[in-house]
Amino acid sequence: MDPQKILERTERCVCKLCGGKLQTKIIIYNKYGGQGIEMYCPHCGCIEYGTEAEIYRLAKDFVQSVEFDYFVEMGEGERNYQLNVAKICEVLGWCFRKLELIDEHGIKKNEPCNFDYET
Repeated sequence: MDPQKILERTERCVCKLCGGKLQTKIIIYNKYGGQGIEMYCPHCGCIEYGTEAEIYRLAKDFVQSVEFDYFVEMGEGERNYQLNVAKICEVLGWCFRKLELIDEHGIKKNEPCNFDYET
């Protein structure tokens, strides 16, 4: 991914797991070379592509409102909750892209939705 796009995405997106602010980090993939700029969540300690903040808030509300639990075999707790929010973020992100409500620059707030979706 283009470093400029990574910087732009880091500014407007949040971590899918915790909703925290992302940072850009230079990641060294192995000791023989190979490095790149990645989006990183300092709270979770992982490389993260992130999601739009509005989508994260909507996903969090959905998980709480309908008591959504995709990971039924996993014990209840904070990690289970975070993974469920992240799963809904992925689903909502897919829906937003298919309805043309989002593009590489973020959510299109002033454009009408495309409900003429066909597979």
